[in-house]
Amino acid sequence: MSRLIFLFLLMVVCNNLPLMAQPDMIGYGLYKTLPQANNLNPAMLPDYKVSIGLPGLSGFRLNASQNFSNLEKLNAKDEEGRMILSDIYDGLNRNNRIATANTLNLFHLGIRGVSGYTAFSINSRVEARTNLPKGIFSLLYHGNSSNQIEDGLIDLNRISAKTMAFTEIAISHGREILSGKMTAGIRLKYLIGHNYSALPGLDASLRTYGNDSFRGDSITFTSNGFDAKLGGISGAVAVGKDNEADIINAGLRNSGIAVDLGATYKFSRKINFFASLNDLGFINWNQAYAYQANIPSASYTFSGLDVIELLNGQNLSVVRELDSLVEQLDIVEIKDESFSSALTARLYAGASYAMTHQQTASAILYTELYRGRLIPALTAMYNFHPGTFFNFAFSGTVMNNRFNNFGTGITLNLVPFQLVLATNDLLSIINPMKGRSLDFRFGINHTFGNINKGKSKAKRNSNDTIETIDLGID
Repeated sequence: MSRLIFLFLLMVVCNNLPLMAQPDMIGYGLYKTLPQANNLNPAMLPDYKVSIGLPGLSGFRLNASQNFSNLEKLNAKDEEGRMILSDIYDGLNRNNRIATANTLNLFHLGIRGVSGYTAFSINSRVEARTNLPKGIFSLLYHGNSSNQIEDGLIDLNRISAKTMAFTEIAISHGREILSGKMTAGIRLKYLIGHNYSALPGLDASLRTYGNDSFRGDSITFTSNGFDAKLGGISGAVAVGKDNEADIINAGLRNSGIAVDLGATYKFSRKINFFASLNDLGFINWNQAYAYQANIPSASYTFSGLDVIELLNGQNLSVVRELDSLVEQLDIVEIKDESFSSALTARLYAGASYAMTHQQTASAILYTELYRGRLIPALTAMYNFHPGTFFNFAFSGTVMNNRFNNFGTGITLNLVPFQLVLATNDLLSIINPMKGRSLDFRFGINHTFGNINKGKSKAKRNSNDTIETIDLGID
């Protein structure tokens, strides 16, 4: 029975896909022709003089990934046709991260000058993340009467969950400085929060008693207390404001600010360095739709139950026990008090080498800070860019305990329409059974003009003028 419960929990986790978000490396590599790539680094300026993205056409990016399993393991069978749970369990990490990060581009307008670029954009974003320690699955896989659990103690401190949905309204400007050797950019963002829920951490543990003949069927749950926060729509439901008008207001009356910073530096004719720091900001959740709870220290010994009887509505004593325990807890509820939540800050940094006029090789380091833990990724990328009509990128990324995260993307300019197709995990699309993530970008932009033609003409005119003056002096 314990192994069936273990499998059920694992399948629920995988099917709901709150997975570890994969960084948008391909978007970073296509910056010369992908207007939305400026969202990743405001100092990277696209080559189009004007770019427009309209609602319904501007596109979207779907991303979901995790670091511990794949469909191939879940579908594998032994000689007797049974699932090989041991392979699934052995593949788990000490800390199993699962998250998702999706973006819907609602509007984009970018205008490029000879040395600068200004853009206005509106994006709707949803981010979710869950951390699960291997100990939870150990209990379900081995059972509480097993001696396989080290010291019989399961630490639940690594359990955490966070979900945030918001819309960002942004204006950015990037400009060439130092005679074109360097580009600096900044994006200012006004945020409208829609929903927030967070369990920052669970300061608790489970004690099992192995094959102890007296307590082998028991599990003791001990908690030193933990907090939970809800804001926006989920906060409105928690405080009892769940009619249609309140739900609409709860999803619109939360505001915040954020900033993105970026820079590039031309070290030599062939070598460039670049970096960006994104999502430095917060959202303040309106007090009318904010809920906070502090669950105090508690201890409870669970002596077991018959799951079949429980599902059939029989032997509900354990349910009554839990209800009684909850009623006895002195839970501190805070309503009508606003709180703020920070965005997850992200850093991109790297260097590129121009192999030819049309081909570039790049190395990009990505990292984000979550619960005091740095989560890194490293990418090597090849880019073929013959002009604004076509751009192709191919990448290989090390992350999620995998060395085979291959990505690819293209922009194809069909004048005045531009088609965008990209993925940061090609394997998961080609062979979903072996993939650990889903990542896909699609969009159609309207693009006009090529800034490089204007620069070339200005350079020729400048050269002609200098030559005329020199000849006159001679």
